[in-house]
Amino acid sequence: MQRLPALCYLIAFVFLWSGPTPVAAQSPDAAPPAASQADTDRWAEQQLAAMTLEEKVSQMFSVWASGYFQNVDEKSYWQLVDFVEEFQVGGVIFGPGDLMAQATLTNDLQQRAARPLLVAQDMEWGPGMRLDEAATFPPAMAIGATRTPEYAYLAGYATAREARTLGTHQVYAPVADINNNPENPVINIRSYGEHPELVAQMTSDAVRGLQVGGAIATAKHFPGHGDTGTDSHLDLPVIPFSRARLDTLELVPFRSAIQAGVESVMTGHLSFPALEPDSTVPATLSPVITEGLLRDELGFEGFVVTDALDMQGVTKNFGAGETAVRAIEAGVDMLLMSEDPYVARKAILDAIASGRLSEARIDRSVRRILQEKEQMHLHRHRLVSMEAVQTYVSQRSHKVLEDEIARASMTLLRNEEDLLPLTPPDGRRVLVVTLNDSENPYVGNTFIRELRDGPSIGGVAVRRLHANSDAEDYDEVIADATRFDVVVVASFLRVRSWSGRIGLPEEQAGFLNEITQIESPVVLTAFGNPYAVMSMDHLPTAYLAAYGTRRASQQAAAQALTGQSGTPGKLPVTIPNRYGYGSGIHLEQVSPRVDAPEAIGMDGRQLYRIDSLMHDGMLNKAFPGAAVAVGRGQTIAMLDGIGYYTYEAKKEVTPHARYDLASLTKVVATTTAAMKLYEAGALDLDARVVEYLPAFGQNGKETVTVRQLLSHSAGFQPYLGPDERGPSPQAIVDTIMAKSLQYEPGTESRYSGLGMITLMQIIETLSGQDFATFCEEEIFQPLGMYSTGFRPVGAVDESIVPATDTTGTIIQGTVHDPVAQHMRGTSGNAGLFSTAEDLARFASMMVNDGRIYGRPFLQKATIDLFTRRVDGVPGSTRALGWDTKSDEGYSSAGERFGDQSFGHTGYTGTSFWIDPEQDLYAILLTNRVYPDDTDRQVSQYRPQFADIVYQALIAPPAPILPDAPPCYHSAPVAAREAADCEAASNAALSAPPSQVGGR
Repeated sequence: MQRLPALCYLIAFVFLWSGPTPVAAQSPDAAPPAASQADTDRWAEQQLAAMTLEEKVSQMFSVWASGYFQNVDEKSYWQLVDFVEEFQVGGVIFGPGDLMAQATLTNDLQQRAARPLLVAQDMEWGPGMRLDEAATFPPAMAIGATRTPEYAYLAGYATAREARTLGTHQVYAPVADINNNPENPVINIRSYGEHPELVAQMTSDAVRGLQVGGAIATAKHFPGHGDTGTDSHLDLPVIPFSRARLDTLELVPFRSAIQAGVESVMTGHLSFPALEPDSTVPATLSPVITEGLLRDELGFEGFVVTDALDMQGVTKNFGAGETAVRAIEAGVDMLLMSEDPYVARKAILDAIASGRLSEARIDRSVRRILQEKEQMHLHRHRLVSMEAVQTYVSQRSHKVLEDEIARASMTLLRNEEDLLPLTPPDGRRVLVVTLNDSENPYVGNTFIRELRDGPSIGGVAVRRLHANSDAEDYDEVIADATRFDVVVVASFLRVRSWSGRIGLPEEQAGFLNEITQIESPVVLTAFGNPYAVMSMDHLPTAYLAAYGTRRASQQAAAQALTGQSGTPGKLPVTIPNRYGYGSGIHLEQVSPRVDAPEAIGMDGRQLYRIDSLMHDGMLNKAFPGAAVAVGRGQTIAMLDGIGYYTYEAKKEVTPHARYDLASLTKVVATTTAAMKLYEAGALDLDARVVEYLPAFGQNGKETVTVRQLLSHSAGFQPYLGPDERGPSPQAIVDTIMAKSLQYEPGTESRYSGLGMITLMQIIETLSGQDFATFCEEEIFQPLGMYSTGFRPVGAVDESIVPATDTTGTIIQGTVHDPVAQHMRGTSGNAGLFSTAEDLARFASMMVNDGRIYGRPFLQKATIDLFTRRVDGVPGSTRALGWDTKSDEGYSSAGERFGDQSFGHTGYTGTSFWIDPEQDLYAILLTNRVYPDDTDRQVSQYRPQFADIVYQALIAPPAPILPDAPPCYHSAPVAAREAADCEAASNAALSAPPSQVGGR
């Protein structure tokens, strides 16, 4: 079935569930009062008229504050209080910190401030850039690699929602710089790329997302910091290009941002001799650039803020006072992080007294600052709601967006010998080497954990190299690497401001050149700087650019290497002498992946009801625990263990817990084996069984066909009684061969395990292998179902969930079914043990037209044939091996699974159903036969489970515009300007982000 792209569901998820734009410490759901422009002007003008000249000048300063906890006795705290209470700064910029500590400090400072503070923060890749617990999106270059402007918009919107919740009003993002210099030590992955049109599109959509989300977007670093090899934190970069070049390159994204309605621009500490003749004067201090170019020529009428004024790009040539005066002369409104605000303020006041500056010039900037505050409704509500922080920050919708962007950004630049993806059943031994330029040896833990938890690739060993590693450490890793089938080097080369370094440290560069020459293939995954490969003498076998270093990028990279996601990214820059702009090898997702339900159009909150249902079953003693798997297509939306192995509650169930599948054996093993032989041309469904098993022709069974065995219409009795089972597997088979039929074959359907045991005999005859071996080699190993298989009777395994056999004996590792026990654990009707995780892989193959790991396992036509209800058998719901949903009355598939659904149940309390119309599957494993074999009403929980799964499906959003793709950017309410939230929402829904500007 064709479903809507994941992006459509993601858009609806982020917009509808991100919560209202926070504006007050009152109820987070309260919309702000409507304010007319006249009201805004009146408040701003009233404040301006009431302020002294010194207070006006103070409003133009924004000081730095740590977002970490500060005791009231600390010097840093009282310095900050002094700036707020005595100096009366206009704003605060928070650095790194903790969510709740920053929110608490924000409220403290706002309550102390005579006028509301404009709070700002660098959030280029989300609030998590400064606050570890908040949403952290992949960096701008990763978004550029996706070539999907919607991601820039969504990331901007989500960033704004969290920022406003935290009391941050101005977001210093997006970066509008074009990174066309691989040696740039400060921009790099902070830029969307090197192509002006790409950067312009991403920048403008990020601006719209931020501002529709309720924040002030700030395009930086005007007029462009991309083409320089100097870090302005350390020195004054010189951009030696003509005005014509600036018009066609650096200025393109800024023009686009201005057209998109960006409310703020940050000036950069950059020398542009073609614009400003004095090479010691950075753009921040140049009237020609800020007032002349930005305001007069480009028509920007918004709010201009400097980059940090404690950077060497300005302090190299000017002191704190002269810097502040020159910035105001240049046309700046807000002075950010002055080296000494008191000295700077005095210099400004002196310049006004001398006539160098005018009070009218000060008023112009202060008026803009006050109007920004009023548009934020800070004159009415300035405090942070702690309840809102816990509700709306780092919420699931934003994490889903992080993961989606990261996966879409993965850029595979080299893949010799089709090394990637690493998928079952290859079983290659993998060595992961983390290579990082910090002293933290634990960098890369998410990447390692994801590789180990993903599809089995034969084991993952880890070696770590970091800033404290010596030459001996490097040599040991090189020697060790030769013992492995594949070596994965995870390079964490971060671009750090103030470091002045962009390339690999010498010892790490030497290591990469050496390890790429060993015999084993080497995969280099670059987290952070994608240019790392530029200086390598020898290329790795495969090279993946992941751009980011945080959780989402690490997880996405591991998934890309193992086929759990594709590699759709396209390089947004040129890597000289290696890879051109737009390079990228596109691999599709080939392995099942665990992901958020919302990524595939399911409501995770609805799926949470499964937990409650299972606990209800546990309380009613229906079963002591359960393992569940729910998914669509190649995505597993829920994989969970609930409860315990036994009612003693000593060992918890996990998705890896092995359960006795009982009659699910009939479909997972026996029917699938028949499908494989059918496709191979060895098994004819309409052939008489006697053609394969001559002994079967006894007592009137000569005309029974293979199709009738599979459809339970062969005429067999349901089961063999205790006195019919015989002392050995062969005795049971002989009994079945000699059995008479109870009704004419093909005239009705009666469920029977005898036909499946007969079918097992046919499979062994045709394959020349015993049934367990055939299933292991032809089904379980190719599907990566390494925890699935038959077990010998009597073998105890405490990792297996226990059951009770028909004699009341507790068994743990022995099959429950009596006939399967007599068959010594391997039978066509029962005997299989498996996990929810393994069965999810099997189900993923079934709903993906028989394909998995990039290879066909079954043909779609075969699946359709075996899962379609058999014609001509009155009253039967049976397909070939599988059952189908009943037309009326009870069904373990519940009431909502579609008419084409197929599945099966098992006596031990298992259930497996697939709705092919929705690519949906629901798997439930329980041990309801513990501690005895009495009826525990598991039958009432199976359909409820299926119904909850189906109810979790999210209806596809209707197209927003005629001719528009479904759900294309259902933009949220611009709440702070809306008296009528519903009306504002409807208005916002009428346009995609490229048509939604301002706030």
